[in-house]
Amino acid sequence: MSKAAVVGAVVIIGIGIGVVGGGGYYYASNKAEQELTNAIQLAENSMPGSSIKYESHSVSPFSQSATLHKVIFKDGKGQEYTADTVIIGGVSADKVGDISVDKFHTAFEGGTIDIAHVDAKNIAVGAGAIVIENGKITQVFPSKVSFDLLNIQNFSAIGPDKTGITVGQYELKNYGLKQNSNQVLKQLELKASADGQEFLKLDQAQIDGLNVAEIAAQIEQKQSPKTLPGQPAKATLEGLSANLAGQTWSLAKFETENSAAANGDLKSSGVFSGFKIGTAHNIRLYPLAQIGYDQIDASGNISATYDKAKQQWAFTPFSLTIKDMGSLNADLKFNAPEDISTVNPQELLASYKLIALKVVLHDQGLFQKIFESAAKKQSQSSSDATANKTVTADQVKQQMIATIKEDAQNSTTTVEKQGDEAILDLINNPTKSLVIEVNPATPVTAMELMGKSQSDIFNALQLKVTTQDAK
Repeated sequence: MSKAAVVGAVVIIGIGIGVVGGGGYYYASNKAEQELTNAIQLAENSMPGSSIKYESHSVSPFSQSATLHKVIFKDGKGQEYTADTVIIGGVSADKVGDISVDKFHTAFEGGTIDIAHVDAKNIAVGAGAIVIENGKITQVFPSKVSFDLLNIQNFSAIGPDKTGITVGQYELKNYGLKQNSNQVLKQLELKASADGQEFLKLDQAQIDGLNVAEIAAQIEQKQSPKTLPGQPAKATLEGLSANLAGQTWSLAKFETENSAAANGDLKSSGVFSGFKIGTAHNIRLYPLAQIGYDQIDASGNISATYDKAKQQWAFTPFSLTIKDMGSLNADLKFNAPEDISTVNPQELLASYKLIALKVVLHDQGLFQKIFESAAKKQSQSSSDATANKTVTADQVKQQMIATIKEDAQNSTTTVEKQGDEAILDLINNPTKSLVIEVNPATPVTAMELMGKSQSDIFNALQLKVTTQDAK
């Protein structure tokens, strides 16, 4: 009840000032202070067990506003909320107008929540936003409220173990159903361990053109939030870093743009740079640590389009570059529903149909790392320790070429032979790229391939492995 109580109290006081007061002339009368008292009493009656106290106050006869100093609000469960100053202005029968709060504070189970300043502008309370039954607030629906601006500065929620979250600023503009909102979040820090070793930090995020109220409505209806077509119109994330469960990673920048055409076609694009992740404590990346990579440093971009009439997604291109390792470029087409954000595994296997896939891999240091690592291990494990035998990377390279040639001679399928020959070509010609292509005669699902032999799967997919000159 606590969050609903705080929202309900402020809204009811605001509307109470406007409705019970009845107009500017009434505020000018000597009964203005009594009407403020009546509005507060109305709020308290709507939330049994709650109370609203303050040290001093003032009311304006012209702007239909009230200023309360040293406010203490206690909800029906005894939870106490305080603020140095609360200003509620521009009220009318269906609007609270503007709200300003300075130095909000509450304590909970040894922890605290503090906000230096909150501003909300041009708040309109839609029908059904606050449900009152038998004079009591029973529900609050944020999706049915609208406002021009919500600005929160210096927010912190810190637990008794000193873990918690801090935010320098959060700003939300143009909130309401049928409105696309703009948001800015600055200086977010999540402290996940008391010693500060586990954390998540974000310098800034900006999200424009997203219907936040619609997402709130989905949550109120106990639905899983779904992506909205063509939204957000634009988003940028900068300076993200984290150390969680011993894993360190960071992202310098991510940008995305999205749009939806009148016929339902969709376009999306994304670009990221400076994604770095340590390899030492990541079980999936540990093999890379073994051959000399302390971290992955990646950048890339993706462009996606959806043809609604054909129910066809195309990810063209998708590119990924990893520093001192290599690059990947892919073109992918498949038949699928418009919303692929909430797909379940069964639907993915049975309904998503692969149309075509092309992957181009270019080595930019990976092979050399493999050769050097293998050479070092062979040198260290040499049985003739007195001879101080040293195995070179080039010797390992020649060993690998001999092994792959033998595999190619013994291969039992066309694809295996193509793969061996392509790898040999890459090792001998480092400027070339590996090309993997899948072009089934008709779109195929993963379910249709289950139970088939490896050879039959390769044939159904028309899988081909070749090399090409790097572009």
